[in-house]
Amino acid sequence: MVLALATGVALAQTDFRYISYQEGLEAAKAEGKLLFVDFYTEWCGPCKMMAREVFPQKEVGDYMNAKFVCLKIDAEKDEGVELAERYAVDAYPTFVIIGADEKEVGRLVGSSEAAAFIAEVDRMVDPEKSPERLRERYAGGERTAELVEAYAALLMSEAQAGRRWDTAKTEEAHRVVADYFRGLSDVDRLKEENVFIYTQYAESPSDELTRFLVEHRDAFPEEVQEELAERIAELYEQCIVGWFAGYEPFDAKAYGQAKQDIDLLGLNADGHYDVLYRFIECHAAGDLEAYLKLCEKKYKGLSESLKQNLMMGLPTLLDTDDQAVLKRASCFIRNQLKDMDLSLLSFIVMALQPIEEKIKVD
Repeated sequence: MVLALATGVALAQTDFRYISYQEGLEAAKAEGKLLFVDFYTEWCGPCKMMAREVFPQKEVGDYMNAKFVCLKIDAEKDEGVELAERYAVDAYPTFVIIGADEKEVGRLVGSSEAAAFIAEVDRMVDPEKSPERLRERYAGGERTAELVEAYAALLMSEAQAGRRWDTAKTEEAHRVVADYFRGLSDVDRLKEENVFIYTQYAESPSDELTRFLVEHRDAFPEEVQEELAERIAELYEQCIVGWFAGYEPFDAKAYGQAKQDIDLLGLNADGHYDVLYRFIECHAAGDLEAYLKLCEKKYKGLSESLKQNLMMGLPTLLDTDDQAVLKRASCFIRNQLKDMDLSLLSFIVMALQPIEEKIKVD
């Protein structure tokens, strides 16, 4: 039983082999696979994030183990120093895909989420998923789940490629997925091959993708229901925190629908949304003095992430020229300095500066 459980865990995550580079090449040749090398350093935060959050995921492991012999190589130790120089690695993490002839097939630099990571790797190793072929296939009218997922992922990757996020590319990717979704029957919308629509492109509780997901959540294949339940919870969390922190303009109708859905879905069984509701509704009422009083009373009881979100949102939430409100807000923020966590310092400074710039000096 222990052996079976151990084997199950190994199969559920990316199988990095602790062998040398040469041994990795020989194993890849023998197994008819490519060599995948994760160049990392001990001090690299994004490297640790990928190791902790992405490579252990089953979908990533299933994909990587089928196509690659995977190695982790510390670029600052032993053979890693020479290999990093040979493959011109100068940022971390850098993931290099290598063929049997030791020539580079492709590379990725930096961290990414699981779905984006798989899509990017797949485009490098599958000629039918090269950017040129994906565009040709889509323009030619192909509308399979595999093609739409890959083409939309390409557009999202291109949106992030420049120094500034390309919103036009992002909108195009979402439009491609929405058009595909609208062309499906309800039966096809429930198929496992189309789960990517909801996990990657549903954006808020009010969009058509999320509405369908919520209304048909029990009709999806059992194998994906847990993943979709997590996505539903994530979407409502993002929505409520968005209003709480002022990232999204308050919409009374959408807020009422979201609260109703959260109760229906049992997402507030532990009451953790109650304090967020109080903040949102108090601010929506328009009395900023009352809102600041609530901040003063409830701030210390918030989680660290909610404290960060609130601090970052205060300049927007307190967009007023009322000197009494601004001065009270300044005092509230400064009062947190004496016993604050150092990780919050940058957020408090970002909140304080735009508020105090509006305060008139007598």
